[in-house]
Amino acid sequence: MPCRITMLFSDGQELETLVTDAEIARYTHSSAHQWLGREFEEAGCVPSNPMGKLLAADKVLTLAETRTRAVYESTSPWVRDFFAATAAAIEAPVVTINLIDHTLGY
Repeated sequence: MPCRITMLFSDGQELETLVTDAEIARYTHSSAHQWLGREFEEAGCVPSNPMGKLLAADKVLTLAETRTRAVYESTSPWVRDFFAATAAAIEAPVVTINLIDHTLGY
């Protein structure tokens, strides 16, 4: 099933993208978590709770904050991979990445 991802940026701007079935199918649930985890580490992200388990939502939100809106507006391979891995990891038809309130809705 395709996934509609909406990003809300700190400046109040919104970006919406549709992740196709074919894009999502490139990842299993497990490989999506692995991709997000690898990118999380490579970006130098720090878990919000160093004592607890790092959840997919934490990876997506924290990793999303490492790039600018201009990056997400591009169609770069990294952006498409980020959206596809997010969709495969969250497994929901609609995902909202809210960078204003630091929340993930689905």
